[in-house]
Amino acid sequence: MKGFFFYKWLKNISLTKKLYFVVSIMALLIAVELFTLSFMIHTLSSTRALVGGEGSWSKAQKDAVFSLTKYAYTHDENDYQQYLDLLAVPLGDRKARLGLLKPKINMDSIREGFIEGQIDPADIDGIIRLLTRFHKVSYIHNAIIIWTQGDYYMEMLQQLGTRLHQQVSGGKTPVEEINQTRIQIYQMNEILTVLEDRFSSTLGEGSRWIENLILKILFSIAITVEFTGLFLTTSVSRTISKGINEIVGVAHTVAKADFSKRAKVSSKDEIGVLAGSFNQMIDDLQKKIGEEKKAEEALLNQKNLYETLVNTESEMGQGVSITEEQKIIYVNDAVCKIYGYNREEILQFPSFLNIVAEDEKSRLTERLRQRIKGEREQSSGETRIVRKDGKIIDIEYTVRNIEVDGHIQMLSIIRDVTFKKQREEELRKEKERAESAEIARRVGEQFLANMSHEIRTPMNAILGFTGLVLKTPLTAEQQQYIGAIKLSGDNLLVIINDILDFSRMRSGKVHIDHKAFSLSQIVSTCTELMLPKANEKRIQLSAHIDKNVPDDLIGDPTRLNQVLLNLTANAIKFTSEGEVTITVKLLSETHNEVELELMVQDTGIGIPKDKLATIFEAFMQANNDTARRYGGTGLGLAIVKQLAELQGGSVSLLSEEGKGSRFYFRIKYEKGAPSKVNNTATASESKKASKSLNVLLAEDNTMNQLLAQKVFTGWGWNIDVVENGMDAIKKLCNKDFDVILMDIHMPGMDGYETTQQIRNTLPTPKSNIPIIAMTAHLTADEEEKCYKTGMNGYILKPFDEETLHAKIVSIVGS
Repeated sequence: MKGFFFYKWLKNISLTKKLYFVVSIMALLIAVELFTLSFMIHTLSSTRALVGGEGSWSKAQKDAVFSLTKYAYTHDENDYQQYLDLLAVPLGDRKARLGLLKPKINMDSIREGFIEGQIDPADIDGIIRLLTRFHKVSYIHNAIIIWTQGDYYMEMLQQLGTRLHQQVSGGKTPVEEINQTRIQIYQMNEILTVLEDRFSSTLGEGSRWIENLILKILFSIAITVEFTGLFLTTSVSRTISKGINEIVGVAHTVAKADFSKRAKVSSKDEIGVLAGSFNQMIDDLQKKIGEEKKAEEALLNQKNLYETLVNTESEMGQGVSITEEQKIIYVNDAVCKIYGYNREEILQFPSFLNIVAEDEKSRLTERLRQRIKGEREQSSGETRIVRKDGKIIDIEYTVRNIEVDGHIQMLSIIRDVTFKKQREEELRKEKERAESAEIARRVGEQFLANMSHEIRTPMNAILGFTGLVLKTPLTAEQQQYIGAIKLSGDNLLVIINDILDFSRMRSGKVHIDHKAFSLSQIVSTCTELMLPKANEKRIQLSAHIDKNVPDDLIGDPTRLNQVLLNLTANAIKFTSEGEVTITVKLLSETHNEVELELMVQDTGIGIPKDKLATIFEAFMQANNDTARRYGGTGLGLAIVKQLAELQGGSVSLLSEEGKGSRFYFRIKYEKGAPSKVNNTATASESKKASKSLNVLLAEDNTMNQLLAQKVFTGWGWNIDVVENGMDAIKKLCNKDFDVILMDIHMPGMDGYETTQQIRNTLPTPKSNIPIIAMTAHLTADEEEKCYKTGMNGYILKPFDEETLHAKIVSIVGS
């Protein structure tokens, strides 16, 4: 506090002025208190006026709804006109609110709006100040939000009123439609009633908050007035008593023949002048002990220097040197070890700069000049020293000026940091390598994502239309050609999926779930999905689960399904005749855990013995001829191995070339609680059981639009197609649908934003419509984002008809 200008000024004015100052400050604080009270009372009055305005708004709205519903029965235009007249009150308030939102406020327009809203003209200016000054206060802010929502629903009420008027005046509208409009008006009235109650409640809370704030502010100002008066009175009193006590204390010291103290002159008032005169009386006596005092200070400085040297030398590895100007006059053993010279050699140097690297000498010379002149009493930094053996090392130093017998000397603490600098450089290079690797990984992931999207989108049309063509009457030759196209497309899709799965696992992006699932359902789903491929090759596909294997387990069903699908697809791919069998056995069982062995056996081409050790490595196949005949990337079994190990399991195989292979997948699962109801249906069963649905498709790709229309029409479903999110919202507002298929990547408003708009802005039940994402590339982050934005599920392009049908029926049914 002693450093404040106010404190210094108060000390130095006369005693009379001090008293006048205290009285003036007290009067000013009381004026502030009265002004604050007036301001807060006006604010509270404006708040209550706004509450009263809400009452007029609410009454006019209720009367308008009554006149409108009355008009629905009487068809009397006077009732409709009365509805329009009553609607002017909330519309006037809306006009005022919109005027307040404009960058440049038109006060006349706002007053006109509030007058139309039946607010007392005497309260209008206060309400405007309340809304403009306190719009960020939570109560006012929330009230404005509710007001805005009310205007929105009033606008919808106007639209319903206009519709009702058109229906009644036209004379041709069925009574049922008029009643429907009247019901919607009642519903809108209920929504507005809730908003009006919330508005009144919020402003009521705001009023109580302002009342409490008034009390707190008045209490705070009252306390401030009291404490300020007490503080100023105490400060003035202390200023007077401190000077007198200082003079009395020094007088007692002088009476004991001790002339070392002086009365401190703490002000320039009458007390300060007295203290200055008293000090002048004892100055001559103080001079007699001056020489003795200087001698004592010199001895004390020398003692402090030696204590500093002793304490510093005891620190492990710390070098200590003392220089006067540029000459080194002392070094400890640590400095000798760092420099590589003995003590005598170092002390003979004309300047410490003799051992400094050439490019550092000018910088250190300038710092030395600053320290000698007193511009830098202490400094620290790094420099390079040339050792006796010629090696250049890095050192850290801290230099502090010390005064000994009137001479300025420099005490330096030195530490060898050569190894530290080398490690820092190695870490920097390692960091750069790691950052480069991370950038390369991200670029690779983005490339794979783009590649997936760009390839899967046309693949959806290719495979989809190929499937549709195969359902039409074809010649044998055409059937062969189209079948070849579908087979090639399926193989290409497998390659794309393998590359993306392998990339995710290499980058650590695969998440292992821990949830309940049915083992029999996983095996059944795998068999059903693979059965068409087996039938194409006339191969028998079967599955068997031992009776002692528990069905309800806890683990990652998605990854288990992926392992089984990869192994089964691999077996079918390399089997020309015979069969493929899936078998599940129980290896061991405890109270809460089981160890299972899932075996996929085929009668295919088998694997040579010299390839068994490397068959699970990435991009490895049995031989070059296998790659040419059967295609593929050699990633399928590598993915199986990594997925198995991520789940804590293992894979192995037995194979004999020309006779077939047996792949084993061993894994432990927790036991789950038995499920009571099995709601899972196969794709074909769900297709038979489903009713005709109304589908809205949001898709910007023309080929995919056409494909979807053909597929859904073939199922007997109705489909409407839009090209972007904005059109999807408009279509949904005007028509009822059972489900929306939403492309994620669309121009303008994408699928995520469109879903959020539907969930957050449309009324129930349209806001709750099932939405299924359609995407050509779905990462784990995108999958999470789908569900966070309100989507009910997703389907990957290119889609399988059966899978798509089952997905839609499952989500719509739930």
